[in-house]
This record gives sequence, C-alpha cells and structure tokens, in this order.
Amino acid sequence: MATVNDDDLISLERLLAEAENYVASYLVRTAGLSRATKGIRRSEMFFLYAAVAHLEPKRILESGRARAQSTLVLSWLFPQATIVSIESEADSPDVAVAATRLGNRTNIECLFGDSRLLLPKLLHEGDIILIDGPKDFRALKLALRLLRTRKPRAVFVHDLWFGLPARRFVDRHLRKAFLSDNPEFVGRYARLDSSHVPLAPSSGRVRRAYGATLACFPAGSENYTLLLAKLTLAQSLERVRETLRKILRRPARARPKDD
Repeated sequence: MATVNDDDLISLERLLAEAENYVASYLVRTAGLSRATKGIRRSEMFFLYAAVAHLEPKRILESGRARAQSTLVLSWLFPQATIVSIESEADSPDVAVAATRLGNRTNIECLFGDSRLLLPKLLHEGDIILIDGPKDFRALKLALRLLRTRKPRAVFVHDLWFGLPARRFVDRHLRKAFLSDNPEFVGRYARLDSSHVPLAPSSGRVRRAYGATLACFPAGSENYTLLLAKLTLAQSLERVRETLRKILRRPARARPKDD
C-alpha cells in the first residue's frame, strides 16, 4: 500500500490505512438504528464516515432526504456537526415518515427546495456535501459546481453504479475521486451490510457492481470549469444515444444488478 501523504487529508490511501480505526465508533454510534432496505447502505455510510471523521466537520449538507435514513445516520455519526438536509418534494408521503424519525434530533435542519439552487447559497467554507438527488449527470454537475467554489472539503455523490455513463465519466476524468465499490474496501467492509454475502474481490478485467456506490470527490486544484464542459458534452452524447435507442426500439439501459 502507498504511504499516506499528510497533505492528502481525504484520499483513498488514507481511507484504507485508517478505516479500521473508525469501525468501533461507527458501530456504537449507529447501534439500534433501523436499517432501510433502500438508500445508502451501511458500508457506504461507513465509507463517508471513515473518509472525513478525522476532519471533525462542523456542517454536512445533504441533498435528497426521502425517509431520512442517511440523515439520521449522519446525525448520530457526527453529533458535533449541523446536518442541513434538503428535500425537493414537500408533498411526498415520505415527509411525514422523515419528520417522525428525526423528531428528537437537535442537530438537523430540514429544508425543502431545489438543491441545485439552495446548495450554492448555503455552502460555507469547510462543508462536507452528500448528494443523493439529483442523480447521474445532474448530480455530477452539481458536485463540480460546488467544488469549483473551492469551499467544500469534499462532495459525496450516491448512485454512481459501476458501468453506467456517469460512472464511466468519473473513472475517466476525475482521477482523485474514489468510490465505495473499491475492491479492497468491499473486501474488508461488506460485512457491515448484514443482509449481504460479501463478494469475492474483482480480478483481472472483470468488475462487478457492489451496491449503488458512493463516490468521494475531495477538494482539489482541478480545472472544474473544463471538467464541467466535458461533462456537459458527455451528457449530450448520452442523450443522443438514448434517443437512438428509442428510435431503434431498443430497450432502455438497465442499472447493473446489485449483487
């Protein structure tokens, strides 16, 4: 394993070197919490926790609350932080469920609106961001726009399934990004997903999806304006491909199977 550079405050190398130090506190802080069958899985939340816990963030901004599973977990994992959670659908049946689940938590602020508009206004220096809506290319666009401000320490994006176009863009163009389906991380911490039988590590050129996948984009010196231009082009090309699929009556692209 590569030596961890002290200047790389958020990196895959540091995560793999230090994650085991956070397992006990993760289990204690999440003990007794319900486990949702959908949403961000336990190993993915541990991925986020182990990646940034050493920074002791003061604020975590979440986009996409739904039934508040990840919101609740963030609240317990980072009790010293304010969790600002944005949900787009104020009239969703999930709103009442989320309100009940979060009723006794004092470090959560729940907002409603379009996170693409609200997050840039709410963003403070040093914030951690978790985007679980919008999805795919729209999520990546939001992440890059936030990173371009140089304010967040890191942006996490959920649902970057292995094999899908948005994920291919990440693998090709965002070299500092690292993801929760990293084979070494999965090999160690798939055990946190109690309903799952751990996969054998990927080998050779064969890769398999492990969950919807959470990506970490650490703050850096990348040219985010150029990356946004490339992303817009990739999104446009994918729209053309999807249009051609419809014209040719081919089936829509399916998400990889979550083994």
